[in-house]
Amino acid sequence: MNRIYQTIRQYHMISPGDRVIAGVSGGADSVCLLRALASYRKQVPFTLFVVHVEHGIRGEESLEDAAFVKELCETLAVPFYMEACDVTAYAKAHRMTVEEAGRSVRYDCFEKVRVQLGAQKIAVAHNQNDQAETVLWNLVRGSGLKGLGGIRPVREHIIRPLLFLRRPEIEAILKELGQPWRTDRTNLETDYTRNRLRREILPQLEKSLNRQAVQHIAQAANRLQEAEQYIEKQTEKAAQQSIEIRKDGSAALLLEQYERQEKLIQQELLKRALDTLSGGSGRKDIGSVHLQQLAELAKKDCGRETQLPGGIRAVRENGCIHFQKCEKARKRMQETNTGREICCVEPGMDIIQEGRRIKTAVFENSPRFWNEIQQENKCTKWLSYDTIYSNVCLRTRRSGDYLVVNAKGGRRKLKDYLIDQKIPKGERDTLWLLADGSHILWVVGWRISEAAKVRQDTSKILKIQIEEVYHEGEN
Repeated sequence: MNRIYQTIRQYHMISPGDRVIAGVSGGADSVCLLRALASYRKQVPFTLFVVHVEHGIRGEESLEDAAFVKELCETLAVPFYMEACDVTAYAKAHRMTVEEAGRSVRYDCFEKVRVQLGAQKIAVAHNQNDQAETVLWNLVRGSGLKGLGGIRPVREHIIRPLLFLRRPEIEAILKELGQPWRTDRTNLETDYTRNRLRREILPQLEKSLNRQAVQHIAQAANRLQEAEQYIEKQTEKAAQQSIEIRKDGSAALLLEQYERQEKLIQQELLKRALDTLSGGSGRKDIGSVHLQQLAELAKKDCGRETQLPGGIRAVRENGCIHFQKCEKARKRMQETNTGREICCVEPGMDIIQEGRRIKTAVFENSPRFWNEIQQENKCTKWLSYDTIYSNVCLRTRRSGDYLVVNAKGGRRKLKDYLIDQKIPKGERDTLWLLADGSHILWVVGWRISEAAKVRQDTSKILKIQIEEVYHEGEN
């Protein structure tokens, strides 16, 4: 317990008089958290509450977990609050995996009770194994420095007193206390990404490479957090001279000051410029490939531009890159192009537009999809989501449209392709196109771009179906 108390003191997690909510599921980690916080009240006076989230997934077993936590709270004289929710329905409604939805729902519930009780802190039970899992997961997803730093001990009002303890150490503490805990059977399954890392990858690293692999990965995360904090300070100084917020809410990155910076700071400035849009939400779905596009844009002539996820348009102007939200980008697109936009395409769509039903979904690549991919038809296509760089839309053709026609990236004008296919001239302007900027991913009813094909190393897949809707009385 002393190591937990030391972490609380080192990171100033709890102050006298605080009201603290602990998220307790009934598993070993959260039970250890509860016992530690209940005991710590003897050293620092604060008020402790427990919130248990019942996910609506495991039926009777889940209700037994709630009863276990409630009984433990009564023993420790800690007020107990239970929040019930349907995670499966939430995942479907918000187009998430059940794993992602569970996390979102838990934090929503914790925050709801925190506000109700006027609490200052929410304590959660992440430990060193969770830290190692997070770092590995972010690494394979291509995260930057911040993601590789993993979980922070304190983030706003979230505190993690167990973050520097390994899971075996936590179980040893509970055994010494004679304290039982519950085991969630879904944690034993490997259908979820976290569970595969927890039950397969990390144990193999410890067995085959180094028994202290978890500890070393977590220590590396701590060092990366320190490096990220230093870079953040340097970026803040540079941003004051390099980023200009305009009256209309758009942002300009001043290139003379930008180019004086080291390459690492330049990349952070690009992120910071994007973050100025919508209070930080401008960087949603922005990856390293998009940052590279922006770095290249900085070297191009005035008038060049690129479209980014989240409805962001970046334009090379005199002495700067100008970042705008999609409303202005769409207005300009409508003014300067003859093509007619039918709709923007997002994951999880199911709409009827101009007599056609459009359905989309995004999946992690898996061998179970390959039979379907090989059997795709004129109405259904499976595309590599990894190669989509801008806002995808369904539209008619515009000047400059092209297809990638071979594995080497060779391009062919859409106009030439349509002529080769002997599509009548009068029909060419009415064809629906799935477009990523000027790159045509799919000529609906015809071919897809070579660059959009799903391959073995594809990470995410976009499935899109476009079918005629026949109303009653039609043939």
